[in-house]
Amino acid sequence: MKKMLALALFVLVAIGPLLAQSAGDDTPATKEDVQQLFATMHIREMMKNLMETMARQQKQLVRDTVRKKLPDISQKDLDRIDTISDQILKDLDMDGILDDMVPVYQHHLTKVDVAAMTAFYQTPTGQKLLREQPQMTAEAMKAMQPRYEKMMERVIDQAQKMAKDMAPESHDSGKNVNDSK
Repeated sequence: MKKMLALALFVLVAIGPLLAQSAGDDTPATKEDVQQLFATMHIREMMKNLMETMARQQKQLVRDTVRKKLPDISQKDLDRIDTISDQILKDLDMDGILDDMVPVYQHHLTKVDVAAMTAFYQTPTGQKLLREQPQMTAEAMKAMQPRYEKMMERVIDQAQKMAKDMAPESHDSGKNVNDSK
């Protein structure tokens, strides 16, 4: 009996840490865990740089698209569009955006996941990825720009076609009403 009790105690002591670790694997990340990950990843700076890069590219895309569709647009009007875009970026609430992201990370990642990611991003390779990611993203966006421009042109062309198709219908239906009187 003592041997069985001793064996059971030994087994519990031996596998206790494994059971504790398994139970901890499902523990949700805390807000503080996610904020620490964000700090390690320099998320605030990355987001700011990404937003600025996207804004510059979007601004150029809008200018090019508008010039194609409205060749007589004035520089003054293009500058107004740029001013609006700049103001929107300036008013961006980065703290609010990061606060909005925390529950998403908590929903998808456990405490163990966040700890592993934080550990990775603290390594030289993780830090290199963080340094290179903005440039990689910018280059990828530039590479995708011709495809995106074609898509935008198709959307604008379809919208213009729909507007043209709708305009005669409203005129025709007006004529039909008048003709029947």
